[in-house]
Amino acid sequence: MSDRRRRVGGWGFEGERYPLPPDLLQWLQHRLGPCDGRVADTPPDVRLPGPRALPAFPLEIGREPHDRLAHARGQGLPDLLRFRTGTVTSAPDGVVRPTDDAQVEAILRACAAAGVRAIPFGGGTSVTGGVNSVAGDTPVVALDLERLDGLGDVDGESGLATFGAGIRGPALEAALARYGLTLGHFPQSWELSTLGGWIVTRSSGQESLGYGSIDALVAGLTLVAPAGRLELGARPASAAGPDLRHLVAGSEGRLGIVTRATVRVRRRPPVLVVTGTVLPSWRAGLSAARDVVQEGVPLTLLRLSDECETTVGMALGLARRGIVGTLVRRWLAARGAWEGGCLMLLGAAGDPSTVRRTLGDARAILRSHGGVGLGRTPGRRWLSDRFRHPYLRDALLDAGVATDTLETAAPWARLERVREAVGTALTSTLVHEDEQVVVLAHVSHPYRDGASLYFTLFFRCPPDPAQAIARWATLKRAATEAIVAAGATLSHHHGVGSWHAPWLEREIGPAGAALLGDAARRLDPTGILNPHVLLDPTDRLES
Repeated sequence: MSDRRRRVGGWGFEGERYPLPPDLLQWLQHRLGPCDGRVADTPPDVRLPGPRALPAFPLEIGREPHDRLAHARGQGLPDLLRFRTGTVTSAPDGVVRPTDDAQVEAILRACAAAGVRAIPFGGGTSVTGGVNSVAGDTPVVALDLERLDGLGDVDGESGLATFGAGIRGPALEAALARYGLTLGHFPQSWELSTLGGWIVTRSSGQESLGYGSIDALVAGLTLVAPAGRLELGARPASAAGPDLRHLVAGSEGRLGIVTRATVRVRRRPPVLVVTGTVLPSWRAGLSAARDVVQEGVPLTLLRLSDECETTVGMALGLARRGIVGTLVRRWLAARGAWEGGCLMLLGAAGDPSTVRRTLGDARAILRSHGGVGLGRTPGRRWLSDRFRHPYLRDALLDAGVATDTLETAAPWARLERVREAVGTALTSTLVHEDEQVVVLAHVSHPYRDGASLYFTLFFRCPPDPAQAIARWATLKRAATEAIVAAGATLSHHHGVGSWHAPWLEREIGPAGAALLGDAARRLDPTGILNPHVLLDPTDRLES
């Protein structure tokens, strides 16, 4: 567990901030108009309903209001708005922190017998409503898994390590570092999120091109459900029926609670280098990215920003400032790679000679597409800030600007159509309110057959939280409809939660939804485990 105190009502840790660059605010106000709807940065006192009766558990129940509030919601934009404005209306009636599988089993048995909903809570970083307590007559208990942490075993010969599912990213990597190993899984929430949370949302880290997504890294796991325990041992491969690890991965606590996992680890690389290249256009960048991946260049990271995100990246300092930066921009403009240019970050890990060779091979491909190298400066800045970028949401709200993200994935042949469809849906949805929306996009987590698309949107935030959340929900519905209609996936790495659940059946079909429902009823017959995620078709975007 971290020694730093987690914030309630904002991202990350108390005392941490990411100051809003003046260049970025000016750029946004030029496109959105004056942003006067400043949202309070000091949450008022939240008056939660009193806790309802819970069954007897074999451990202490936390009922203190601050503890309940900290487990009430995740970290999506509506969650942040409700925290900041004191409009959180529902919270768990208690918080329990089990220390072993036996306690988890006892808690779930007691909840099933008493009809109490149980919400597994790891790092609480869900941006899809995945851990939100929903108002109703049924009591709710949050199972905080922070005490199910620590390194259980390391098999260096096989490259396997077993951890409690509640361990967070920094503690996991620190434990492996003592053996010269790494998992290589670094989502943007890495400082706050947990191994179990990564598994049940099918998370991808920023270096997934080299290490793989979490479902590829999980070799075995233990799932505790009301109907029993599922023990899936670590094996390199098996043809003994369907792989049940992939049923658990992405289940979001609906089927049971992951209490421990064995993951595939590898030797910690001595060097990680990230460089920047400007491509002359988005289409040139897509072609270059596809060629790099399909040629098999062994990068650990590839990220292509569109024109708008490249501009914002420059405002955040990804390129040199001052007279040197001006000269670089002029040089790029002279070569046709600045106006409309798109920044690509390439990352390679290993020994220095391997890194040089890998980056050299990738840059040669990029040069054939008109790429102009910027060296290591963009990569150094991005690496230093990559886990701090979510703090910008708070700074933007202080200035009256709301921001959110959404992501998807599609084959290379449809990627540009998906980007255009989602961008059009977002920028046209608030026209009737005479409001503008700024949309950025980037490609990351590329594969031989396609890539993820990650969108960041900005809009003026009304001071009334209900109006602000309604505006966000309108945008979210429009973007999700565009994603589904374009044949892309609801989520590449954020999961389904409760906010995407109404659209899930359209992606997996009625038979697929029925199959998942049958699995949930088999493992959780009374439906107490996180019942509002994954399989609940109720629209909860404004709840």
